[in-house]
Amino acid sequence: MKIIFVLILGLAAWVVVAQPRALNTAKETWFHAEITLRPAMDGQAAWVLPFDIVSVQPKGAVRPDMYVANGTERILLAYASATPDGYERYEIPYFPGELVWRRAGRALDGFWIRPDRGEQYPLLLTMGKRPRFALPNPQGSEQPLADRYALRFHHPDQPAAEGNPGIAVLREGEDGIVTGTIMTESGDYRYLAGNRRGNRVHLSTFNGVFAYVFELALLEGGAVRGRQILSATRDQAITGKADPDAKLADPTTLAGLKPGVESLTFSLPHYQSGALFSPELGKPAVIQIMGSWCPNCVDESNAFTQFHAAYPDVQFFGLTFERSAEREQAFAAVDKFVRGLDLRYPILFAGRAERGAVERVLDGLANFSSYPTTIYLDKKGRVRKIYSGFYGPGTPEYEPWLQETTAFIEKLRAE
Repeated sequence: MKIIFVLILGLAAWVVVAQPRALNTAKETWFHAEITLRPAMDGQAAWVLPFDIVSVQPKGAVRPDMYVANGTERILLAYASATPDGYERYEIPYFPGELVWRRAGRALDGFWIRPDRGEQYPLLLTMGKRPRFALPNPQGSEQPLADRYALRFHHPDQPAAEGNPGIAVLREGEDGIVTGTIMTESGDYRYLAGNRRGNRVHLSTFNGVFAYVFELALLEGGAVRGRQILSATRDQAITGKADPDAKLADPTTLAGLKPGVESLTFSLPHYQSGALFSPELGKPAVIQIMGSWCPNCVDESNAFTQFHAAYPDVQFFGLTFERSAEREQAFAAVDKFVRGLDLRYPILFAGRAERGAVERVLDGLANFSSYPTTIYLDKKGRVRKIYSGFYGPGTPEYEPWLQETTAFIEKLRAE
């Protein structure tokens, strides 16, 4: 128990240390940022994603540090260059993409660019700290905001009961500021931030891949309804109710093995060198099914980096499934992900992320459903656990996962 306790403390401390330096140590300037995902059309309002950017001017530094802020999360943008027409380019960490802007009076005007999709969206930054959403005046009696909601995500024309389950975990602070997260059976939407006015609660998040808006209305009896904006072309309905005991399926029950299968093997090339890697018998192994485009994989990789350092006698492999079917074409995206997270365990190229790809690489795996998924092998190469999805440090599930995973790895080592 002592070893488990020390390791968990180290991981918890690392989560804090990995955040950028405290923003109150230097001069801060807040900007309200808005990305227009879809312009107003056919009498419908534009789909706008608001978030915060914080400019921090360290003492003696020539250029300020620029952070995307989602509640307590801070994402440091990397200054890339200035263009001849006056735009400043900032790269988004881990993922392909950048934010570019130039001054237009007291505002900054520019774009969010996604080179992996050949897309760009208008971006506007205005100076000042204010609520993320401008919500209408309240109507009717105010309903309480519960700590936990059982949700269903579904097409507007689909019965809610046929939708996908989720859980919202929300906290209301001063001045109507609301933070929290939403979990599904494939992972979580990480750090959400927004505000409340009356019975309207709007939340958003932005990290270069996740670019989502959640619009919720609180109803009598603890009910909640609304929608999620997922992209420039797609939204979905949200239906739910307050439920302090809301649960999702056990992540260890979603994927499994085909009948008669006890072990999984592979021989895959390192994303960089092309050298082939396979798990060795005699040592436990942790196999992470991932993608460099996956935000939940960032959080899981951060945790596995610490486990890998703590347990040199345990094999860790990242099997990355990418947007490209060729290792050379996928190299730049994977390399940015690996270098940004300083991953020291082998990251192996497994092919294109498409339906059936994981089962083809890991013949014998059944019911694969989400990135990331993690497979734990014992010293004899037998599959002992398959964990689908990941709930990161923005969720209440993260600390219990650290404890359970530490204990399970210790058990595999001791056998």
